[in-house]
Amino acid sequence: MALVEELAQLAATGTMGALRPDACWADIAAEYGEPEDLGRVSRKHRWPRRFAVGSVELLFCQCRTLRSLTLSLVLDSVTLPSSNRGPVRSFDSHVTESALASALQDRGCHWEVEEFDFGQRNLELEPVEDVRVSFAFVDRETYDGPRLEEWILAKAGLWTMSHGVCPEPEVSGGHSRR
Repeated sequence: MALVEELAQLAATGTMGALRPDACWADIAAEYGEPEDLGRVSRKHRWPRRFAVGSVELLFCQCRTLRSLTLSLVLDSVTLPSSNRGPVRSFDSHVTESALASALQDRGCHWEVEEFDFGQRNLELEPVEDVRVSFAFVDRETYDGPRLEEWILAKAGLWTMSHGVCPEPEVSGGHSRR
């Protein structure tokens, strides 16, 4: 599957394999192996914390459930995790707005466009209730570079709107407290 198809699947379902809103740490670790710890979000609090599987950055809250994921496409290639702890899959990160829009249309997705004065345009989707997917496109490769003929994808993200107050996490049920 090409990267644009993986992204369209994310937009249509709100999932990327086992990576889905409210997925628990233990299920993700069982599917992809232990995520790499990227550290705290805040210096003042132990949670939430950032982790990574391949090029996908994950945000977990203290109850060890997935709140959001982000895929940055500013490098030449990205890696996505494979199921059953398989090797990561590598993709060319160049995705144009027209290619993604075509793949989204093929899956029956509907989106809203939000455009900014500073050369960014977002496609916003709600694949299921309380789940948002966003694709951020830019019109140039560098801040002061020339405008491109086509918008290119810089970042994809998914987050949930439904998470309430976290109960205290069970130490035996996943990642140890830090």
